[in-house]
Amino acid sequence: MFALIKELTELAGPVGQEALVLDHIEALWRGLGARTERTRVGNVLARIPESKPGAKKLLIAAHADELCYLVRAIDPNGFLFLANGQGWSRTTDLRNAFTIGSRVKILARSGIIPGVIASAVGHLASSALPDLKELTWNDFWVDAGLKRDELITRGVTPGTRLIWDAETVQWGDKVLGKALDDRVPLAVMTELLRRVTPDAFTWEVTLAATVQEEIGTIGAYALAAREQFDAAIIVEIGNAGDIPSVSALQMPLVLGAGPGLIHKDALIHYDHALTTALEDCAARNHIPIQHAVFGSFGSDGRALTQADVPSAMIVFPARYTHSPFEMGDLRDIERMVDWLAAFCTS
Repeated sequence: MFALIKELTELAGPVGQEALVLDHIEALWRGLGARTERTRVGNVLARIPESKPGAKKLLIAAHADELCYLVRAIDPNGFLFLANGQGWSRTTDLRNAFTIGSRVKILARSGIIPGVIASAVGHLASSALPDLKELTWNDFWVDAGLKRDELITRGVTPGTRLIWDAETVQWGDKVLGKALDDRVPLAVMTELLRRVTPDAFTWEVTLAATVQEEIGTIGAYALAAREQFDAAIIVEIGNAGDIPSVSALQMPLVLGAGPGLIHKDALIHYDHALTTALEDCAARNHIPIQHAVFGSFGSDGRALTQADVPSAMIVFPARYTHSPFEMGDLRDIERMVDWLAAFCTS
């Protein structure tokens, strides 16, 4: 599993520019015998041949996009000022200062240019900067070591996207890297195709790699407007609370204790009957799972539920979500494959 996770997470697929990931996952799914198609906004769908014709239609979905920045302006000396790839305003949270010092890939029209998110630090910080009481989008920038004219010549303009430059590594049972959200679930769905023979499915199953989830579940809305399903399972990253400063009272999920079944997030309550069916399936098959309610979190399930598709969400717990150092546990990820396989064939 790790090799596949590394392969998918290290691809560049920012919000709105997911083509490399979509092309890659479509080739993988087609190579495993699925019949694939693209929607007009880019979602990749995989139909599993011989999965029960006439049976109820089950959608299993994960998103292809990863968090990104966009170039907002180019300083005369070549420094790139940023906009967030999600919503943004003049200020950003001081807790996002961890991004300063991160290496990035600038996805210029001519190819990838390396850069670093920089700020006045070290010796200059004490003399040049007041103590930060707020962090604004002008307090840091990207330095690619190039002048403005060089950047423009190489195809960098306002609107050019940047992603974190982070290798995916394995430390024992742990996997660490960028874009585990949501490439690990795409790996899980690929393994489902690999491990379950088409005639074993008791549902008519469609897999979906959706676009632009991180800015408001855009791809899922488009998919729901295009096609109706009897049920949907959203496969996602989840919040693990087993770190200093966070208690089990806030977030009970921990690494290594099994995937999570989420009953509610900030946007919807997940379908009770489908959630219960997933819980019963895990119990019958002796698959350890955890339960949680999420606060600051949303998923493609909202778009599908609003389109009258009963939806549930399962997650692999992860530390440090929405960062270039997301950490998950391979044991939880393997159990997600087992859980989905059991549910789809029961």
